[in-house]
Amino acid sequence: MQPLRSGPLVTLALVFVAAPAAAADPPLTPAAVVGPWKKLSHTVVFDGRSMDSHAALLQQRPCAAQVVYEIHADGRYRLDASGSHCDDKYKRVQEKLYAKTQWKLEGQKFTTSATNFAVGQSYNVSVAGQRMTWVGTEGQGTLVFERVNPAK
Repeated sequence: MQPLRSGPLVTLALVFVAAPAAAADPPLTPAAVVGPWKKLSHTVVFDGRSMDSHAALLQQRPCAAQVVYEIHADGRYRLDASGSHCDDKYKRVQEKLYAKTQWKLEGQKFTTSATNFAVGQSYNVSVAGQRMTWVGTEGQGTLVFERVNPAK
């Protein structure tokens, strides 16, 4: 057996540098969502299959593509079917469904309610350019809207 050689002691240190945590998206301001919007899609998953319920509606009622969802700064959320060229009965029924609807924004959470928020529908909302996307927090699916150009 040979004796161990003596010599300088080398210490190896591993240093792990954590990457900075991804910054959370800054909360949206109400101004980002206020305005007129047209629904482009409403994707839901049913029995494991994804389907666009808005596209299905448009197959039956193409006029619904011209329905405008109005998010007002005072908290009102309304449907305006007046320029849709749909029949009058359809317009009245749709507008009545939204006659008492309100909205509120808390961070990225957008909530609509017709019962003064006793119950409501909540979505995680994001706005990028002229597109607004709502992702349901309780399985309501994903809705995509496009801002309506007031000049049109």
